Amino acid sequence: MTPSSFGARGSPGTDTAGPATPAGSRRAGRKPGTRRSGGPAAGLAPRPGEPSLWPLAALAAVVTLLTLTGVLPRWPGVVHAVALPPLDLFTDLRILLARAPSYPVFLLGLTLALTVRITVLAALIPGPWRRRLRFAALYHLLVLPPLLLAAQLDFMAQALLYARLFWGAIGFLAVVWLVAAPVPWQSAPDAPGLRTAVARSRRRALRVEVLLPYVVVLLGIGVLADRWPGLIPLLVPVSAAATAGAILLLRRPPGGRPPLRGAVAALVLAVLAGAFVGTRTEADPGPRPEPRSGSILLMSGINSGSGQGAIFETEVERLGYDCDTTFYFSYAGPGDGQPRGAAHCPIVTGAPYVPEDTQRPVAEQVDVFVEQVRELPRPLVVAAHSHAVWIAWRAIAEGRAPQVDALVLVGPFPESPVGYPPAGEDATGRVAGDLLRSLMPVADLMDFRFDADAPAALELLATPDAASDILAQPLPDDVRVLSVTSATDLPLMPNGWRLAGENVEADVCPLRVPHPYLPIRPAFTREVNRFLDGEPPTACPPWRDWGIPLSRPFGTPPHDA
Repeated sequence: MTPSSFGARGSPGTDTAGPATPAGSRRAGRKPGTRRSGGPAAGLAPRPGEPSLWPLAALAAVVTLLTLTGVLPRWPGVVHAVALPPLDLFTDLRILLARAPSYPVFLLGLTLALTVRITVLAALIPGPWRRRLRFAALYHLLVLPPLLLAAQLDFMAQALLYARLFWGAIGFLAVVWLVAAPVPWQSAPDAPGLRTAVARSRRRALRVEVLLPYVVVLLGIGVLADRWPGLIPLLVPVSAAATAGAILLLRRPPGGRPPLRGAVAALVLAVLAGAFVGTRTEADPGPRPEPRSGSILLMSGINSGSGQGAIFETEVERLGYDCDTTFYFSYAGPGDGQPRGAAHCPIVTGAPYVPEDTQRPVAEQVDVFVEQVRELPRPLVVAAHSHAVWIAWRAIAEGRAPQVDALVLVGPFPESPVGYPPAGEDATGRVAGDLLRSLMPVADLMDFRFDADAPAALELLATPDAASDILAQPLPDDVRVLSVTSATDLPLMPNGWRLAGENVEADVCPLRVPHPYLPIRPAFTREVNRFLDGEPPTACPPWRDWGIPLSRPFGTPPHDA
């Protein structure tokens, strides 16, 4: 096969494409990149010498078949298996990390995925076959390490229920994809070269005039897949068609001034980001209530210590309590007091505890909760943050804490969607689990010190459905329950955030507050007071949880998908 089979020979630095045109023909005077009239279909039709898109169509057919037969998970992210490279490889890595039960299976799956991705990409770019294969192989080997890191951080976020890791992974993925996605389609037609393609992509402002509209379309397809899972097999070919259109546009030389387009795109993104941040204003905490009877127990989450954790900073006076009626839970058990640290009130009960105490066996944590609520004044309100939700719920559901009259769930997670096996054990998620242990220093940089093999971690996070099994236990009818969720946590909830029903009286509209700071924001104060006063939560605007279907297709497939 000769170079002329795929396009005219030209110098590596030129932006021309297509076969040579005889002087005097109608096309001779037309500038490169311009189109004949005939509408969008004519403009996107493959030009003479361009490779066919049939390999992408064949890949879409195989992915659809594998999804229908259950080989691939029927999960919204599967529509990205036919997305513009390298997002397709990122999808493969997410599935392999979540599902591979051993290193040999993971390596075999990775080899197969790379073989397919390299072959398909090579078939979609012009040039001699051997050079195309070399280009596609080098391209995938270069993007593999950052994609593997992004996919692993994604897995860790889902396994540890830590949203900061998820949003960090998605931000990193966006940068990698934006830089790498236009490169294969900018190579010289007769001699594909990665260095030339990278330089041309940079000069053409990363082809943002194509990539950004494509992202919008891809997000829309992901929303449909998330909202109506039954459509997923049908949406795979739709995703492939969007990818085909993007490829055809990326093959064409850009018109106009690419640097200007890049600057406009950067300005638009900056304005959107500014609007998002600027609209996240502090809510009105509402009027300060009259002093309430009884007492309140504040429970911090995992990885906290005595006086260390946002819930210690809660201004209890704004909830109707004072320091004489405020108590702080200790994971170390009953005692005569703890170091105050950042606590709003002196801590006069409980034993001093450290982060390691929060990762004791769950049964022990339930026992110390039961002991510490036994003598507290009633009516007793318990505000449990994050991990503490499961401890308080289990104790109350088992009938061992009848003193609790109201339970406020602060940043609850309804389920643990993915798991990992104990160290050294072959089971689902083996490779991802070992990488999780190796990458915990990355989580430390985000202020999340965690022992993946601690008893509580293995019981609640490493075991899929452990969290949902606890919350499925019915509570006594006389216990009122309010759920307050952070909007940033929503992508970690594959089956939704609403808990209201048989056991939970009301769900607060997800607050635009980071998970760690929920207890100290005015919106939290307002909603808790409304609950304690017997009023319904503030109405939820319909757009508040629109980010869920946009983001969930970029997560890790849950264990039951």
